[in-house]
Amino acid sequence: MRKWLWFLIIILVIAAASVLTVTVVIPLIKYNRASAALNEGRYEEAIAAFAELGDYKGSTDKLLESRYKAAEVKLNNGLYEQAMQDFLELGSYLDSSELYREARYRWGTALIDEKKHRDALELFKLDMEYPGVEDEIRKIYGQTAEIGKKDVAYDAAVLLRDFKAIADLNLQVIAAGRNHVVALRRDGTVVAAGNNDKGQCNVQDWTDIIAVAAGFEYTVGLRSDGTIVAVGSNNNGQCNVQDWTDIVEIYAGNTATDTIGVKSDGTIAAAGRLGGMDYINLIPGKTESMLKVIPGFRGIIVLLKEGNIKYIEMAGNMEDLDYFIGLTDAAIGTGHAVGLRFDGTVVSAGRSLAGQDDVKDWTNIIAVAASNSNTAGLRSDGTVLVAGDNKKGQKEAKKWEDVVSVSVGPGYIVGLKMDGTVAAVGRITGTEQGDENEKVLEEIASWQGIGPTFSK
Repeated sequence: MRKWLWFLIIILVIAAASVLTVTVVIPLIKYNRASAALNEGRYEEAIAAFAELGDYKGSTDKLLESRYKAAEVKLNNGLYEQAMQDFLELGSYLDSSELYREARYRWGTALIDEKKHRDALELFKLDMEYPGVEDEIRKIYGQTAEIGKKDVAYDAAVLLRDFKAIADLNLQVIAAGRNHVVALRRDGTVVAAGNNDKGQCNVQDWTDIIAVAAGFEYTVGLRSDGTIVAVGSNNNGQCNVQDWTDIVEIYAGNTATDTIGVKSDGTIAAAGRLGGMDYINLIPGKTESMLKVIPGFRGIIVLLKEGNIKYIEMAGNMEDLDYFIGLTDAAIGTGHAVGLRFDGTVVSAGRSLAGQDDVKDWTNIIAVAASNSNTAGLRSDGTVLVAGDNKKGQKEAKKWEDVVSVSVGPGYIVGLKMDGTVAAVGRITGTEQGDENEKVLEEIASWQGIGPTFSK
């Protein structure tokens, strides 16, 4: 045989061997190495190798298995965010979708341990149906309420639709004044509507506010740094609060001109009728078990932690205050007061010319509010009960749902709803002009994002 023929045969054999090596031997070696990496738990190495092999000998299935195993390791090692991403990309492979939910849940619980409550809440709200999520959200509520992060506690309670938990936060985000309404936005700014003849609605420049209160033709705001701002009528010096510092709570009443502040050390500051008198010395501070201060025209009710009250008489006594025991909340109008008992029932004291004390049959109440001729009770299901006068349509508030806070003014009622809007009924403005009042009601209905200020 000629030499060239032999040479050709040799070349063909070498070529065939090369093709065999490239297409069979080398892929087989790589496949075996990839399989060994998978079996030995070197999943990232296996992922790279099977990805390179493409469709060779079931490499696609092996690639999915490797990615799944790698995601499991990340989940078990606490790399929850990475595990979530991996399981999400695996889609419907085995139980990847369920493990994605588990990774999110476990990440949320880890964030709680790190005191990153807001981040945990953001994760949990994405999957409220996952087992254990509601318990973790309740844990967030308890921990944040205890340390004063009311914004996070509020959002946790909203997710749970727990109206009682929201009421227990004693939020100061909406307030009914004599003839104006003020509300706190979640960004720390404030809105107001109604009569502005004394400048009580001039709050448009306020920032970093964490609580609001409305008095008789004036408005007070508590800043995050513990200082106070006030606008409106100052006939009794109720707005002379510019020098106050270290304030953590503020109180005012729409039938009175008393501004009361609670300092971080539990002591009391006061302006208005109280400023030049000895009444301030009669108000017990936090160290004396004070829970809440409710100023009114006739006097001041101080709710104590034990469930009792102290009544500081200023312009007349009230009958039946002796029955105010075992209370969790209280409210005062011009001539009457109401107290919320531990069992959700309500007691009343004082005058009742308009039936504002017709509360004896109320049950499941979690908060109360009062003014001249009306009493309102917020129920545990987010609905509202109203007693007293209805000449201006105040009892239309009984149609509301999903209410988390309620405030009563002379002739009107306002309620904060769970979605951050505000409902209002009655006549807010101090004039008889219906068009003007309708405009005020429409303005209030347009408010959004009302609620406790987001903590920094």
